[in-house]
Amino acid sequence: MDDLVDQIRRRIESGKFRVSDHAQGRLDERGLLLSDILASIPSWSIIETYIAGRMGPSFLARHVLATGPIHVVWGMINANAVHAVLVTVYLPDKEKWDEQSTTRRKA
Repeated sequence: MDDLVDQIRRRIESGKFRVSDHAQGRLDERGLLLSDILASIPSWSIIETYIAGRMGPSFLARHVLATGPIHVVWGMINANAVHAVLVTVYLPDKEKWDEQSTTRRKA
């Protein structure tokens, strides 16, 4: 999956990405700026990877903004896709994630 992360990072850095309607709605709801998310990419940490998903292979990344950590799912329809996709954005639930928002709590 490291290859997927690298492929998506390269597409984002070259401006070849799109924001799903769902993700745009979440950004708007939470008052988050896409520019802040993009600026935090150099320090993102990959939490989980998914072989298959609605938007193809994807991963959950922890981004740290001035307001605190957020979770962002980035994906790509397939390895030959021109664009990466910002699938969704959410604030980690403190009951479901540890203090650093990097590990799911056991149920």
